Amino acid sequence: MPRRLIPVALFAVLVLALAVVAPVTRASVVVGMGDQKASVFSDARLTGLGLRYARLIVPWDAASTEPATVDAWLAAVAAAGMTPHIAFEHLRSDACPSSRRCVVPTAAQYGVAVRRFIARWPQIKTYTTWNEANHTSQPVASRPELVAAYYDQLVAACLGCTIVAGDVLDSGSYANWLRRFLSAASTTPQLWGLHDYGDVTYGRTTGVDTVLSIVPGTLWIEETGGIVTLRNDAGRATFSATESAAATAIDRAFAIAATRPRITRMYIYSWQAKANDSFDAGLVRPDGTTRPSLTALQRNLAGAAAAKTTTAAAKTPVTWKATWSKQHKRQVVLTATCRTTVVRCTGMVTATLRTRAAGVAQATFARVASKKAYATTSKKRVVSVRITLTSRAFARASRAPTRRVVLTVAATRPSKATSKVTVTLARP
Repeated sequence: MPRRLIPVALFAVLVLALAVVAPVTRASVVVGMGDQKASVFSDARLTGLGLRYARLIVPWDAASTEPATVDAWLAAVAAAGMTPHIAFEHLRSDACPSSRRCVVPTAAQYGVAVRRFIARWPQIKTYTTWNEANHTSQPVASRPELVAAYYDQLVAACLGCTIVAGDVLDSGSYANWLRRFLSAASTTPQLWGLHDYGDVTYGRTTGVDTVLSIVPGTLWIEETGGIVTLRNDAGRATFSATESAAATAIDRAFAIAATRPRITRMYIYSWQAKANDSFDAGLVRPDGTTRPSLTALQRNLAGAAAAKTTTAAAKTPVTWKATWSKQHKRQVVLTATCRTTVVRCTGMVTATLRTRAAGVAQATFARVASKKAYATTSKKRVVSVRITLTSRAFARASRAPTRRVVLTVAATRPSKATSKVTVTLARP
């Protein structure tokens, strides 16, 4: 979370740049929530979003200095059915860039601290080496080579974990910071993090595109959102935006991710700020009422769900299930559901019954139907094909502990393709 991002002098430029952005979604972008407060994860509005991941920023010595805080946050996230993601950063006592209160751990010290953290909370499998590492509030802002060494320590400490290597804010010398990290790295990391506040605030894509041009592999947007207020250490507002502008930033975040397939995860920050916090990009106001940003998030998530359904329908336009007829003892009903909404689904289907007798390892097969035609219409998206088993096949299906119907589907619409589908069949 940036302490300083947008100078007051640029506010007028920002207002002029805030054009309405239509939501653009891509089904493969996974959206999570970043927030430091355990209490927000019991808010029904948040849990109702269906998000799977939550992100927490902790000091690198958190296992020793604030275990109770981490425990409470993890418990709240687990109760919400979400998976935790931890990002390490400076000590709570740091006041970087002041040299008197800006502690830079050695790689060995960092390694000891993160091993202690991992040992205490072994259920956590996703980490970020250092949060927003190029920001001046971080002691490693000018030390990407040291963060590369931290990355090696974290990888060695958490084998099999998902670890974000370099995580930067799209401000200042982030491009050079990443290049130096890559030059110093002992391996070539394939997962990187970016906080793209500059892009979504100013309506540009420079930050994301620059990072993608430098690093290999996958990029996670570890923080994004609509900033409403920034305050300096004295509590004076250095930037403020309208709530509608903040909602536009949410739309932009989704639009950017939708058109860049290397972006596979995106965390919205944050759910709610306290009154007079230095950084407020909350989806709800300090008093708990809903901001337009939350409405924008809900709209974009709905669009992503629709895109996912459309993508699945394009890949598998027809779904099948098999049931026994209630009217005819030996009859199996194959039900086809056309998932497309603009064209009909037509083709031919051939069914093969597969059963496994108790105590017999080898499955047996029985051809139970010749080719049958199926065809949906614009008004009738669900159709049935009925096949009748022989007495012998029915008896075998009745005795078998398991039954599968293997369908060979030769589709003619919406496109010509042949596929095999296996569906379960209950005991008659």
